[in-house]
Amino acid sequence: MTDKHEHEHEHEHNHAHGCCDDHCEDESLCSCGEEHGENEALEKVLIAGGAVLFVAALAIKYLTKLNPAVSAVLFILCAVACGIPTAVNAFKALIKKNITPSLLMVIAVTAAICTGDFAEGAAVALIYLIGEALEDYASEKSKSRISSLFAIINDSGHLVKEDGTYEDIDSSMIEPGMKLALLPHEVIPVDGMVISGFSSIDTSAVTGESIPVEAAEGSRITGGCMNGDGTLIYEATTSRERSGAARIISLVEEAASKKGKAQFITEKFSKIYTPVIIGIALLAFIIPSIITGDVSLWLHRALVILVASCPCSVVLSVPLAFLSAMGACAKNGTIIKGNNFIESLAQADTVLFDKTGTLTDSTPVAGAITPADGFSEKEILALAAKCEYYSGHPIARAIIARAGEPDMTGTRDFAEIPGGGSRIISGETVILCGGRRLMEKENIDISLLPPSPVYVAAGGRAAGCIDIVNNLRPDTAEAVALLKKSGIKKTAVLTGDTAERTEKICAAAGIDTYESNLLPGQKTAALESFKDGSDGIIYIGDGINDAPVLAAADVGVAIGLDNEAAGEAADVILTQPDLMRLNDTINHSKRTLGLIKFNIAFAILVKAAVIIAGFTATAPMWLAVAADVGTMIISVLNAARLLKLHRIRSSVTRETSI
Repeated sequence: MTDKHEHEHEHEHNHAHGCCDDHCEDESLCSCGEEHGENEALEKVLIAGGAVLFVAALAIKYLTKLNPAVSAVLFILCAVACGIPTAVNAFKALIKKNITPSLLMVIAVTAAICTGDFAEGAAVALIYLIGEALEDYASEKSKSRISSLFAIINDSGHLVKEDGTYEDIDSSMIEPGMKLALLPHEVIPVDGMVISGFSSIDTSAVTGESIPVEAAEGSRITGGCMNGDGTLIYEATTSRERSGAARIISLVEEAASKKGKAQFITEKFSKIYTPVIIGIALLAFIIPSIITGDVSLWLHRALVILVASCPCSVVLSVPLAFLSAMGACAKNGTIIKGNNFIESLAQADTVLFDKTGTLTDSTPVAGAITPADGFSEKEILALAAKCEYYSGHPIARAIIARAGEPDMTGTRDFAEIPGGGSRIISGETVILCGGRRLMEKENIDISLLPPSPVYVAAGGRAAGCIDIVNNLRPDTAEAVALLKKSGIKKTAVLTGDTAERTEKICAAAGIDTYESNLLPGQKTAALESFKDGSDGIIYIGDGINDAPVLAAADVGVAIGLDNEAAGEAADVILTQPDLMRLNDTINHSKRTLGLIKFNIAFAILVKAAVIIAGFTATAPMWLAVAADVGTMIISVLNAARLLKLHRIRSSVTRETSI
């Protein structure tokens, strides 16, 4: 039952776009509309018809006195009807010089009928087809977890015309800069910036977060999220193809088309294993038959070996386990770009972090204030707020947030100095607020003040300085603690910030070590230094400067959907800034590999027992079929357990700022 799905992941990307690869070896794999539905319907008809024929044949054989040839014909019809899909798959594979497990079934059914075991031949074909149907059901159920994400695209938008009326347009026509209206309970078609209005946004389809977020003037909204009760007017910042929703879909499609190392191993195993088993079965038939002369007995035993040895459970449960795991993680707000990254996440023992925007909030806040002689902290904050009031810089906003609305009476001639700071005149006093470069340019002596990102001067002399800090995310310490609990042996921060600030954040978050004052290129070199003795490195960051090191890590994890460069370079994307989701994903990856190993061991033990029974006793063919189909069904159902992701939380909480 494995070859039917052997190339499924190879074509997943095309199927997601609604187009099927012309070279698809098994048309029953195609999820392209009507054809897929017809194949499913045909499979159900064949199973129902085969079951009716099989039961009728049994009834005629054991409950009536009709000619045995009647029941034999019905058994043969059942075997032929149920065996057609399997035979077609085996034949297509043989044309391409592939020996697949379906061939084992075709040989077994044919040989059983040729030797007069009509009932067993029919049973093998019927049970095998039922097993494939159950397998399809479980596989499609797991895929639906990922496919459900594709419903987050809104095909239309409301263009706001000059007279204030709305015109409905196809969302594919929306371009950045267009003014749009978002009505209550609509899916956002493209990313944008709110111009006016107020509403709550359900972001669960994109981020996995169930709590709605508020949207007002200046808020960013993401395509694919659901609007609440309010009406918003917003400016499009992307096209539909570049929206957050479209990027998630693209990432999921990319993930479904990639294979992990374990999956490659099992596929290669199947290609080698099947011809080897056929060879063993032939030897088990030919040599004992020559020695004992009992051809019928040893043919039967060889057929039992063939059927019982089918590696369906191994080859099917591995891709299904990966697919289920990716679906569960996607629902939890984590996009994994390929199965191999699940393996790498499970095996990694080192996690490296970017600092700002990853461990800390990306929004700066005003921190400690150091006054110069003759000034108080309150005066410095008031002067800085006046100077920065008209600036839109994040540092200016941080100062205003700390100081409150300043008294702007008598102020004039505001000027913003690019890369330097701000200048304003209040009454007759010139106020300056900015970095060291601005102070030096204006000949302001700041030698008695400590190093700081923001200095304040009034009337030609230094008034003091204000530290600008980033608060540690509330979940950072908890996430790091749980990472260590789950098997991560080493944690470190790679940052361009100062050693003093970085040391504080490491102490607060419980991170082992750090490297500071790094340029983007130096981060990659720093990462390489951690590889010695490591089983794998995870790097997590959020900015464009993190793209090179994200690509260099065994698993690069990007936080958020805002930065396309980081998202493209990363292997895993957390759709919202929640470090706890990294811990959830690592734990689920470990669970996935553990379950795969269990399935393989379980299947090998069961098959080995039946093969031994086939060598030493006249085991019925149904026992071999039950061993194959039974282990396959159990393994598939076991893999489907990965559709549910268990979120883990601890009581560790620390909050600080740096």
